[in-house]
Amino acid sequence: MSRISFYLAVTLTILLSLTACDKEKQAAKTIDIKGEPLFEAENIAAIAKTSKYAETDALLKQVEKETNVVVLGQLATLLSKTTSRGPSVRAAFRKMLQSENADLREQALYALEDYAGINFMLDDMIPLLRDENEDVRDAAIETISDYCKGRRKYQVMIDSLDNPYSNVVEMAIFNLGFYTDANYETAEEWKKWWAENKDTFVPSD
Repeated sequence: MSRISFYLAVTLTILLSLTACDKEKQAAKTIDIKGEPLFEAENIAAIAKTSKYAETDALLKQVEKETNVVVLGQLATLLSKTTSRGPSVRAAFRKMLQSENADLREQALYALEDYAGINFMLDDMIPLLRDENEDVRDAAIETISDYCKGRRKYQVMIDSLDNPYSNVVEMAIFNLGFYTDANYETAEEWKKWWAENKDTFVPSD
């Protein structure tokens, strides 16, 4: 093969590779917010810092029409950055928490950790403490214990001591010890402590 033929072959190979890459990128395109394409492979954390992507109305419209669970998970992460605590945002998170897809339920729970209105979502997270999926249950008790504020989260942890799943009970016992000055090892001891102290207990968070 001559040098010219060799260079032509290499150039053709590169062009074909670039064309294939472009086609793959176009195929990976999943959502479009205000005319800007968002790809599944992009860094969500970086996108969330860009104000034009974090506009609540645009995100809510996308959540309403989206069916792809991967994209919905990304949208949950973006939506968690909004400062809005309104019913529309809570409804969007509720849709994901009630999804038939366990991965989406789990991702929505972890996204709520960064949401300013997380306390408003407590009633929607409580049923997931008895979810059939262990990862979802872990995410639920962790998010409630570590990120919700006020007395009610302690009541939820106490109620979780009667949960039929051992992973929830164990995490509830650990977190009660972590967030209070008390130190007990069994569910019955914690229930007794709460019965004696719930009226005077002042959360440190």
